[in-house]
Amino acid sequence: MREFKRPFGHEAVGTVIEIGSEVKDFQVGDRVAISACQPNFRTVEAQKGIAKARDNSYFTMNDPRRMGIFVEEFCIPDADMSLAHIPDNVTLEQALMVTDMMCTAFAGVRDLNMQFGDSVAVLGIGPVGLMAVRAAVLHGAGRVFAIGSREICFNVAKEYGATDCVDYHDKDYIEKVIELNGGQVDRVIVAGGTFETIGDGLLMTRFGGSCVNLVSFAHERGSSLPVSCFSHEKTLKSVMADGGRYAMEHLMNLIVNGRVEPEKIITHVFHGREKLTEAIDLFMNLDRSLIKPVVYFNE
Repeated sequence: MREFKRPFGHEAVGTVIEIGSEVKDFQVGDRVAISACQPNFRTVEAQKGIAKARDNSYFTMNDPRRMGIFVEEFCIPDADMSLAHIPDNVTLEQALMVTDMMCTAFAGVRDLNMQFGDSVAVLGIGPVGLMAVRAAVLHGAGRVFAIGSREICFNVAKEYGATDCVDYHDKDYIEKVIELNGGQVDRVIVAGGTFETIGDGLLMTRFGGSCVNLVSFAHERGSSLPVSCFSHEKTLKSVMADGGRYAMEHLMNLIVNGRVEPEKIITHVFHGREKLTEAIDLFMNLDRSLIKPVVYFNE
């Protein structure tokens, strides 16, 4: 059995069991979603509209003050800003997919600065990439290329509105996308792969187009990008999840009104805290049947 030295994890929903004296908008018993990225909204950066830029923003996965959220009880600083109410007709599983998967994907697609009818390629169609497919469709994309390798992911991508599915194991997959599109695509989302995948994304982006990276490559060194990509006025940006109450509650409006069905990316559901390691092992072992697991600690 896998052993862990400290709690980790950064996606959670739950029920409020106690509130501090400064909490005004939540009550004991409320069902809430916990923001994976918790910007410090009481900063000058927040007033500028870039709350995520503050060094002391709270991030539930690596905050040394609290560690991760794979625990039965978890303390949320500035709860009125960092929690979100879960509407009655949104399930816990749906809300859980909002906290990071949707908050990351929708932030990335927003920052593509799409125009109606744009062609979009999503490189890597795990859970974030699949949410990006749906976000691109909702933002008015015309042709949407879902680039991955697993049939289970291709099937969900089609349900979310992808028009073309391309296997990246084909060594000429970039040329295939360009050929199918009749030229380079307008916008690209990088949601998986290695640092070189960003280069692939830029190569398939048209002159004047944009490419947004959603993947952390913090431990990669010595990588490079194609020089030719930077002589054609292409915009490259890296984006992290939107955080906070406003972002999550607005994304849940999409679920309430039937615009997004995030539960489609949930492939495994476990009951009991002791099942956590089993769920993690699916990820660590690259199980091809896995898109996203859910573990219920208490029911």
